[in-house]
Amino acid sequence: MRRLLRIGLVALLLPALFGCQRQKPVRIEWAEGERAAVAFLGYYDSFGAFSAAPSFIRLSRAFPQIVEADQVEAGAGREIYLVVPRDPQSRLSVYVDDQPGSDEGPRLCHDGEPGAPLLVYGNYYDPDMQVVCRDADGKEVSFVPRVDGRGAVVLTAGGGVRDISLPFPEPMEGYTSFNYADVFEGRDLGIGVCLEAGRPVLTVHAEPLEEIGFAAEEFALAEGRNEFSGINGLCKGVFLGTYGQDYNPVVYVVMENGDLKKCTVFYSVLHGGPELSEPLPDFKDVVGFERVVADGESVCALDARGDRKEVPQFSEYGLFLAQDGEDALEAELTPDWSFVLSRYNPDGSLEEYFTGSFANMERGDGLDRFRFVVNRSLHRVEDFVVDERVRKGRFSAREVGLSYEVTLSGADFFKSGTEFRDSRLVGAEENIEYD
Repeated sequence: MRRLLRIGLVALLLPALFGCQRQKPVRIEWAEGERAAVAFLGYYDSFGAFSAAPSFIRLSRAFPQIVEADQVEAGAGREIYLVVPRDPQSRLSVYVDDQPGSDEGPRLCHDGEPGAPLLVYGNYYDPDMQVVCRDADGKEVSFVPRVDGRGAVVLTAGGGVRDISLPFPEPMEGYTSFNYADVFEGRDLGIGVCLEAGRPVLTVHAEPLEEIGFAAEEFALAEGRNEFSGINGLCKGVFLGTYGQDYNPVVYVVMENGDLKKCTVFYSVLHGGPELSEPLPDFKDVVGFERVVADGESVCALDARGDRKEVPQFSEYGLFLAQDGEDALEAELTPDWSFVLSRYNPDGSLEEYFTGSFANMERGDGLDRFRFVVNRSLHRVEDFVVDERVRKGRFSAREVGLSYEVTLSGADFFKSGTEFRDSRLVGAEENIEYD
């Protein structure tokens, strides 16, 4: 549990709030017998991801209580709700049922101050948190906030609670559900994507994938329904495309503000996804997609101005290694334009790592140049110190034979000009030899 740093946050928010498109604060029209109000804010990977999301300023204008609210992580989850008590003397408490059906029952994980609003985070698989609003005279109402498949907030309270959520984004017509067999001439890969209550859901079935060469023990995804991480907001459209060859499915997701994110399905099958990329640079106000069949499959995004632009792909992904004094460095690049930069101590323990996204700046003659943005870092891993400063830099990938050398520059966490070599050329991952 923690409370936002009010003075500093308000000072930072004011210029942005008054500079953005006007969003009027939501006025709560209380009815008789109601003791609390709830607003569903969207799907986020953390409170830090929420405060960094494009939707944060708009939501903070609609619900000024966000700045003052206590933050409570009620177990694993990606849904964030704002809860506001009606009576300034009422307290909000949160209970979590860690072991349903056990004799211990739900545990108290938060007991707020009188009148304090609440941001509560949970409900990853099933509703597992209960909120109680208790008046000064001891009267209370308890409820379990959750979102149904249509995007409506369900409050299992039998009354006493008001839903003040903003409307869900209107789904893009024709971009809510795709099955690989329906889209690609009947070839069933057991892969589908649909839009459900403002979030994309990926379905994966093992048998068709085994037929094209995947081993069941390699699957990092669960059979059936898989929810994406990296949403950090609400979505209004999905599309299932492919690139480079017939069987390389890619999910494209349009956020409520028109930003474009993507997820390469086969990479996710093998690496624990599905995880959406950061918004792809230079793609705004996306309103549709178009398959292109010329020199291999590709996908173009269409925007509200009528422009048509091919979505870039990154095929030189992999694990690259370098040395900085006694420390070993590692750069992992993914086909979804994300990366992890790690520093290891001489004894092999992880010292710190950085995560972010990158985009192509220039390509040609065997040398590709990219820009990157670090959106989160974790220093001194044993102490778990998280730094969410945004920092930028550049790197290049130079073709060397059948592989690449990656060079970092313009960053404050590695020496500028640090060269990374393809791990496959350095040694096996379990027995790496550094130069």
